[in-house]
Amino acid sequence: ASIQNFSSQENIKKINIFAFFYMFLIIVPILVPYFISLGLSMEEVFIIQGFFGLVMALFEIPSAYLGDLWGRQKILLIGSIIVAVGFTMLLFVKDFWGLLFYEMLLGVGASFISGAEVSLLYDSMSETDDKTELMGKLQTNTLLGEAFASLVCATMMLVNFQAVIIAQILIAWVPVIIAYQIIEPPIERMNSTQHRENFREVLGFIFLDHKLIRLIFINMLVWSLATFFAVWIIQKYWQDAGVDLPYIALFWGGCLIIAALTTRVSSSLEKRFGAKILLTTMCLLPVVAYITMGVFSGVVGIIATTFFYISRGLNSVLMRDAFNSRILPKFRNTANSMVSFCFRGGFFIVAPAIGYSIDTYGTNPTLIAIGCLFFAIYLIFSIRFIRSV
Repeated sequence: ASIQNFSSQENIKKINIFAFFYMFLIIVPILVPYFISLGLSMEEVFIIQGFFGLVMALFEIPSAYLGDLWGRQKILLIGSIIVAVGFTMLLFVKDFWGLLFYEMLLGVGASFISGAEVSLLYDSMSETDDKTELMGKLQTNTLLGEAFASLVCATMMLVNFQAVIIAQILIAWVPVIIAYQIIEPPIERMNSTQHRENFREVLGFIFLDHKLIRLIFINMLVWSLATFFAVWIIQKYWQDAGVDLPYIALFWGGCLIIAALTTRVSSSLEKRFGAKILLTTMCLLPVVAYITMGVFSGVVGIIATTFFYISRGLNSVLMRDAFNSRILPKFRNTANSMVSFCFRGGFFIVAPAIGYSIDTYGTNPTLIAIGCLFFAIYLIFSIRFIRSV
């Protein structure tokens, strides 16, 4: 399709479909048990996931900058192809080093996609569109993709791990087809020769010129990490509680549906209760969840895991909309990837320590320690941010 045939609503529809299938991650609900079944320790699992974060961080800003210069649709398509090839590698890799290579491909591909779909969404919006509502719809489709993938995972696990892998490979090529059909909206582009000046403008805009944007950046990063650490802990937590693998996939899907419902109603909740109450809830729910899971085992601890997904739903809409609504379109892709770069870098630094702590001291003490850490961060960084809203 060409720019002459550009339709704002049609483009937004395709971007939402892309988000659904890109996050249709059938393997993820049982990824940690699968790695463990191959003989990996929890420390090695976190090292692999941390390596994914490092690779993604290294390619994050360069790929996003190319997207701002050349067009986000091209970068989205390239990333989709690399991710599909990465998932295909799961048929052949069965050890620690092979899985590192698999995660490397996923990291490179994900870095190209990261920020591009959100940037394309905002580029495609008209002046009359409700940006918070459209962001909510995008995040809802993202989470619904993960949720329905969990149901497929549960079904495939009635066969074996290999059935899950084959289903994942097949679905991984669908986003490639959709990305090809998305149209690049006509927007102002950064100067293609003044690279140093371009980066100076982006960094100054985020970290020096606007205090509120700087606080949004920090808090979006911190509370994304708060819920993401939990992603790689709760599978083992459920397994230790005696939950069978097919039910782990179902629980995972149920939590994602909770997150999807949260994203869908977050815009109306903000209008009803105000941003301060929702932001406070977003920050404190992970703290409560970590400590509750650490203190209680069984049903109470399992219920507490849902708090992460409510927080994630609020963060993915309120914070990302607050950030993207204030960023200039010409460097929006680079700005979004700076958030992701810091996010992945933070995960790479901290994740191995969490894995080591779980292997050495146990899951419950580690959960309590993480909860206390994020409560301290809330006191230091988040209260000032919420008061400024």
